[in-house]
Amino acid sequence: MLTHIQGRTYYLPGPVNIGVYLYPEGGAAVIDTGLDDESGRRVLKALRAADALPLRNIVNTHSHADHCGGNAFLQKRTEALTWAAPLEAAVIENPYLEPFYLSGGDPFPALKNKFLMAKPSRVDRRLESENTGPEPLRVVPLPGHAPEQVGVLTPDAVLFCADAFFSGATLDKYYLPYFARVQPALTTLEKLATFEADFFVPSHGELTTDPGPVVAANKTRLTAVSEHILALLAEPHSREDLVARIAGDKGIALNTDQYFLSTAAVAAHLAYLAEGGLVRHRFEGGRLIWQRATGTP
Repeated sequence: MLTHIQGRTYYLPGPVNIGVYLYPEGGAAVIDTGLDDESGRRVLKALRAADALPLRNIVNTHSHADHCGGNAFLQKRTEALTWAAPLEAAVIENPYLEPFYLSGGDPFPALKNKFLMAKPSRVDRRLESENTGPEPLRVVPLPGHAPEQVGVLTPDAVLFCADAFFSGATLDKYYLPYFARVQPALTTLEKLATFEADFFVPSHGELTTDPGPVVAANKTRLTAVSEHILALLAEPHSREDLVARIAGDKGIALNTDQYFLSTAAVAAHLAYLAEGGLVRHRFEGGRLIWQRATGTP
């Protein structure tokens, strides 16, 4: 069932919190659709129970499978328009690209699972810039976790902030949260620290009126991971060496999905450190090796 937040804004709590806005003239928009057909079915059932049909718009905050996996089900059963940023739209329409970019080539069968590869679905409208979206919803760029991730602000001052930050419980469970781009993620966290809204709804975590502490915790963790990698690079390591060292240092039990997400997260931190001139790479024995730049404290 839908949970009321404020005004005409609701959400469907779950492993992925799904936002819902009820139009004054009738019908609804949803922000994200969850992991799979079952999630899409749950959305439709909740809207029907609230007498909130038809579903008019779907806004995907980003292209990860747990945020767009219900699209295909809903598109078959409604005439809703689907909205996403251009780069995210490319993956939503071609979900093979998610395990492809994580593996760096044709993904082997274990990576072709519903957690990394949603059913393909169409995107009808591109969110080209801030405030381009289905009125009266306001699109808010929140890049970092995904390259063109967006949040959605409703007229009721409720911000659905996607995976811009993770709950304290998630940070406790996963030392190395997945952010595709570190500097944009830090900028997004700074933006959210001063963003004016009455309520903030992360995709994974609890509704809050004050995201300050959890935003600060995410910023601290991102900085700590970069510092950890920089410390390890006092000695030369490959990216895979770094993943193994961090997993060992922090007691991370890696499965296939987590290994590739961790490898990609480490790559993002290496790019961030390299852009700051703090690390250098070289080739040694057929391996790409990273090391702290000379003179870096």
